Amino acid sequence: MLTYQLIEGAARRQWLDDLLLADEEVGMIERYLMHGQFYTVSDQQQVIGVFHLMALNNQQVELKNIAVRPEWQHRGFGGQMMTQIQTIAIDQGFQSLLVGTGDGSLAAIGFYLRQGFRFEQIRKNFFDQYQTPIYENGIRLKDMVVLAKIL
Repeated sequence: MLTYQLIEGAARRQWLDDLLLADEEVGMIERYLMHGQFYTVSDQQQVIGVFHLMALNNQQVELKNIAVRPEWQHRGFGGQMMTQIQTIAIDQGFQSLLVGTGDGSLAAIGFYLRQGFRFEQIRKNFFDQYQTPIYENGIRLKDMVVLAKIL
């Protein structure tokens, strides 16, 4: 059974390597790291991943980062984490959950669609603000694809 621990304040910085699995630039992570809610996810007291939620308003919350450590991937933990994320959001009164990913992040887009998310919007040229270009599946990321799920 997975356990979830809310991490406050500067202690969040020790999990930067995990956050970098899902967002490749420290500067971008620093923009949201000290805001919202940051959780570690453990299986039998071993951290297997992290996620970060940030309220956009009193009805919408955004999943800013979700990462499962490579050695724990493809075992269903991401889906279990998404279930817990939705439970947290519902318990806090949010009505929808948003998540953004790169336009070339085909595996991530597929994962979110399987979790019941639907396409919401495109944030044009979002990845232009990154210092180093990011490539996934041979595609240079340009736009952020935003998906949403009604809770």
